[in-house]
Amino acid sequence: MRLRKSMWPQGTGVVVLLLLLLVSLPCGHPVLAQQENPQEPALRNTEPLEAVVADLESYIPEQMDESGVPGLAVALIRGGQVAWTAGFGIANRITGTPVTHETAFEVASNSKVVTAYAALRLVDQRRLQLDAPLAASLETRWLPTSGYAGEVTLRHLASHSSGLPDNDLLPVNKSIAFQPGSAFAYSGVGFLYLQEAVEQVTGSSLEEAAQALVFEPLGMESSSFAGRFDVEPPMASGHMPYIIPTLLFLFPFGGILLLLVLIGILVRRLRVGTWHLPRMLMVGNAVVAILMTLVLVYMTLGRVVPNLALLVVLSALVFAVVLALVTFVGRQTIARLAEPRQRRRLLILWMIVSAVALVLLAGRTSGPIPSVLSPTPSAIGSLRTTAPDLAVFLAEVAAPRLLSQETADQIRTPQIAITDDFSWGLGIGIQHSDQGDALWQNGITPGFRSVMVIYPEHQWGVVVLTNSDDGLQVAYDVAARALGGKGHWSSF
Repeated sequence: MRLRKSMWPQGTGVVVLLLLLLVSLPCGHPVLAQQENPQEPALRNTEPLEAVVADLESYIPEQMDESGVPGLAVALIRGGQVAWTAGFGIANRITGTPVTHETAFEVASNSKVVTAYAALRLVDQRRLQLDAPLAASLETRWLPTSGYAGEVTLRHLASHSSGLPDNDLLPVNKSIAFQPGSAFAYSGVGFLYLQEAVEQVTGSSLEEAAQALVFEPLGMESSSFAGRFDVEPPMASGHMPYIIPTLLFLFPFGGILLLLVLIGILVRRLRVGTWHLPRMLMVGNAVVAILMTLVLVYMTLGRVVPNLALLVVLSALVFAVVLALVTFVGRQTIARLAEPRQRRRLLILWMIVSAVALVLLAGRTSGPIPSVLSPTPSAIGSLRTTAPDLAVFLAEVAAPRLLSQETADQIRTPQIAITDDFSWGLGIGIQHSDQGDALWQNGITPGFRSVMVIYPEHQWGVVVLTNSDDGLQVAYDVAARALGGKGHWSSF
């Protein structure tokens, strides 16, 4: 399964943000592909832990070097306990800070599993019900009135069978596509609804609820949905090709500038009788287009992926400054070498060539994304945590100590079938194999890729966190190498 996470606005920014969907993205939608694998490899849970660790210590740096992943953290679970954890590479290519087991990463859709677990704790406390219509538990209506709105339950939301959409988050699309419980459809919006239920019932934010229900009882001292400075340890910076933020600026900027220029030409034609726009008016249009583009970025990306929005702003400033300097040099050179009647055309050509060259340069450059605090806690993907903290949580999901036995059994019980190999439990995916079921979830958000997998029957699991857009396959490969077994989740 490959989870894609995206948050697309409707209207002006759609074309721009589709680029993000194609390249990276929040965090969430499984795409399934059947594969034949009659000979499943054995799990490595019976091998000496030292042998598995030694193998990973050799294997991981090789995979990172081959894929260009700057940093990775890993934790192994054996016997329901965190047996080994380590960091590899660097947290930031500019500062060179090394990754350790204490380095925090954004873990994207793994946030959904934590949110579902918090909701199940509220079920045990009889503050929420698993199978009653969720709307009946809320004082404030969240879903608009519709034919299916009164049928959605916590079970539907946690198993991605509510019928709510995944990526329609700007604005949030709360329409229900099919009868809840009748089919599987990975849903980010569904988990926003689950977050709303947790917050209304507890009277606190998701961050506060998670701290009380999950993080503090499990001793997860380095985990937070809100990026709190008093909780968060040293944070890894996500890394991505700089062509992404550059294009996320240039596409809307180009459209807005073209519109402003056309309006200016029309006004000049009607008022002065000329099609010509003065140089100062062109500069003014460019400045206005830049400001409007930055506002658009803030109103869209800034609300859901603020670190990427900040990188777009920085990329825009760098692009504008460099292009202005190059244009100045070009104007001076052309003034000396070209005839007056040719200067305007040559300068326009020079600016076009320079802009294309800067875009090509951005395409060959990658680096860190600025780290900023999450604007609001989000069940979809704002969790920041360390590999050992997430491993502690994963071990709890496999053998819950904080839940009643009845509720605990529901987590690993298939709630909705997907294929012969896959189903979904309460909050987490399930892979079926000859070695038993494996519980798993991955996470994708700009600059970060991660995966967590555990075999509950064997209490054998792994967490892999990376700080690169190129890190998903590395995370899958490391997890498969660590655990052995079927590992078909690593092929999607």
